[in-house]
Amino acid sequence: MVTTALQKVCFCALLSVGAMRAAEAAEFYQIHGGIPNSLHYFRANIVGNQYLFFLGNSVLAGTGLKDANLRYSAQMVQGFKRHFPEAAVIETRHMQPGGSWFGLFRCSRGQAVFGEVICSGHLAILDFAADDRGADLERVKTSLEGLVRQVILYRATHSQILVYTLTPEMLQAYRAGQAPEYIRISEQIAEHYGIPSLNLARYAAEKILAGEITFEAFSADGVNPTDAGAKIYAAAVAEFIDALLAATPIPEQPQRRTLPPPLFPDTDDNGRIVAYEDAAVQRSGNWKPGQASPIGPFRHLLVSNEVGATLTLRFQGSEIGLIDVVDKGGADYEYAVDAAAFRKLPAPQDVTAPTMRTVSLANGLDRQAEHELVLKVASPGTVRLGGFLLNGRVADAFAGLSTLERIDAIYAAMDPLAYQPPAGRHANLPRTMSKLRDGGELRMVLLGDSIMGNTSGSSFELLLMRNYPKCKIVKIASLRSSTGCTYYREDNRVQEYVLKHNPDLLVIGGISNRGDAEAVRSVVQQVRAQKPDTEVLLLTPVFGAVRDEHIRTFTREIDTTTSNFRFNLQKVAAEEKCAFFDMTGPWWAYIQDSGKTYGWFMGDAVHANARGCQIIGRLLEAWFKE
Repeated sequence: MVTTALQKVCFCALLSVGAMRAAEAAEFYQIHGGIPNSLHYFRANIVGNQYLFFLGNSVLAGTGLKDANLRYSAQMVQGFKRHFPEAAVIETRHMQPGGSWFGLFRCSRGQAVFGEVICSGHLAILDFAADDRGADLERVKTSLEGLVRQVILYRATHSQILVYTLTPEMLQAYRAGQAPEYIRISEQIAEHYGIPSLNLARYAAEKILAGEITFEAFSADGVNPTDAGAKIYAAAVAEFIDALLAATPIPEQPQRRTLPPPLFPDTDDNGRIVAYEDAAVQRSGNWKPGQASPIGPFRHLLVSNEVGATLTLRFQGSEIGLIDVVDKGGADYEYAVDAAAFRKLPAPQDVTAPTMRTVSLANGLDRQAEHELVLKVASPGTVRLGGFLLNGRVADAFAGLSTLERIDAIYAAMDPLAYQPPAGRHANLPRTMSKLRDGGELRMVLLGDSIMGNTSGSSFELLLMRNYPKCKIVKIASLRSSTGCTYYREDNRVQEYVLKHNPDLLVIGGISNRGDAEAVRSVVQQVRAQKPDTEVLLLTPVFGAVRDEHIRTFTREIDTTTSNFRFNLQKVAAEEKCAFFDMTGPWWAYIQDSGKTYGWFMGDAVHANARGCQIIGRLLEAWFKE
């Protein structure tokens, strides 16, 4: 054992020395602290942790390439797979306007506007060189550093890589024997935070200056490489990945990063997109929240066509801006910060289709002071607001509230449910209802997927205990992402996921049962074979993607003329003497009747946000109420 460990240490040391020498020779990349946590996840091949999220521009997208597999992001994925062939490495690419400045806001810890999870997975590859062309370098300093800090703040085990692709300005600097100022600044940040960097710009520039390829042959537009140019990038990527992985020992467990002080004193790492429905935003005049967006990635928009309608946002921070959708027939805004004179933000006149706009309204503010923004519709036309870009913070409207008080406050801002549950629904839950009425402890196990996580997140058990104050409900969420009874029924998994929790009531639901009601029956029968007194409540699906069957073929009442999951689950419930709640019907009817788009209730493309969770929770409260 001692000899093996010593050999392992020596081997890693040799690798590190070799990689450092390679880095000195190949100056188009720097290893710095490497990506040890990502290597751990690659080796472990943990489901859901293999996503690489690329944030950047048209080069990242492979614009202009005949062979899309030549884009450097695809080459990076291939490089990692060469070293970890069993790992399910998946790339997600997020293109955006605004370069690193908008990236600072987009990678915030809570993304309420888009409903996107930008910082998914474990490795962020950040490429803003092309979109930061012409940007104020002083702003680049603070926005890029703030973005790097945001990623670490989002999840302290994330790894990052900075990538620089070639632009005409960079080629001109290299031709003059100088390092581009943008790259010099970026390298300061990479070194300060121990982040590897890949200078594709330098690698390509050396090939061009050596006469191996002309700049015109490398890029038809000066930014996006041709297939020939992309092959040059691909060679650099392959060399970089090999050196990066050789230099980084793989830890047994991921290590959390501790943020050092900012490199630049003016850096503010509190960038976020504040949702227009946040309690800090006060509305006057005619505004319609929760409206459908004509473009992605907005889940919903705040719309007004009333001249003089205003929004007021109180905040603390260094910068405030907005993100909206502009189109033909758009209205002008006027805005004022801290009671200054109103300034005009005109509607663009050159748009021919709905387009996302991001704009800074004020920066360089005292980040410790309280500020106020007033935004006003200033001309005939329509405005479609997505949210506010804030480098700072707003007051938490729920601060100091208990969980029950918080969910009550969320529900109070919603239209009340008008659901009337059917009579006789508690017939197969005699012991459960007795404990609710008469007191004692009720152990409730929720079995299913992340949608059942939304069910648990609604805190509906607090509503039940308020209605039945003698009872103490112990809620156990026994969940696995994207997993239903087709999984739980196999290999006696009911022992691990259900029986070990000693349930009085088992609640089965979610959207991951693959339409297989017989799989649900199998789980029920296995549980009762070992614990016969377990009562069971079966729930039909809620939330999920709009393409899912329960939404795509929705009927308010269960369709009993065809074979469908709701109908088949109802039959299983009757035959196995389980309680049954067709939650699908009243849930989707509420959304249809709300006057809001589906995204108003969504946290991402599949899951509920806090409002959506309260639909679930209040439906369960009504169903259990006598």
